[in-house]
Amino acid sequence: MSVLKKKIPGVILCWTLLAAIFLVTGCARDDRRAVPPLPPDNLEEEGQGLEKESSPENKVVLYFLSEDTNMLAGEEREIDAGDKDFPVAVLEELIKGPQNPSLGATIPPDVKVLGVTVEEKGTAVVDFSRELLTSHWGGSMGEIMTVYSVVNTLASLPGIEQVKFLVEGEEIETLTGHLDISEPVEPDWDLAQK
Repeated sequence: MSVLKKKIPGVILCWTLLAAIFLVTGCARDDRRAVPPLPPDNLEEEGQGLEKESSPENKVVLYFLSEDTNMLAGEEREIDAGDKDFPVAVLEELIKGPQNPSLGATIPPDVKVLGVTVEEKGTAVVDFSRELLTSHWGGSMGEIMTVYSVVNTLASLPGIEQVKFLVEGEEIETLTGHLDISEPVEPDWDLAQK
């Protein structure tokens, strides 16, 4: 019995020391996360501006005419809206036309975006300049591609489900007489290539 009494304090002391070692080493572990250093204050002065990192919010899919299938084809683009509303900047990129040479423009290049307002129920009210009507090349397929390139492009943005077309603040019934757009238009994903 006396041997056991002598061993118990030693065992307790041993376990206490082990617990203390684990506690100290666990607390001393370096939990600091790597933080990139801040750029020097004079970076802008030296003309070495920081490149803007790409973010998912800047990337959109613009829908253009696929000339070999007569359908819409998406082209991903990164858009820097600057001081403009993002939907306006997106439509201005759509008007610039595709970068891929196998795709065709759907909106006349002289068209201007006068404004975009997104209403509560996800309706984007888009106001275009008169050139949307006067410079349009016509034809039923041309009109369909113009309308749905705008609608599908905007409907791919968060919070937009349909598009109402205006020309210089006035409601219009059609672009060239083939498609009724007097009511808000929902996207037609069947017109887009998979």
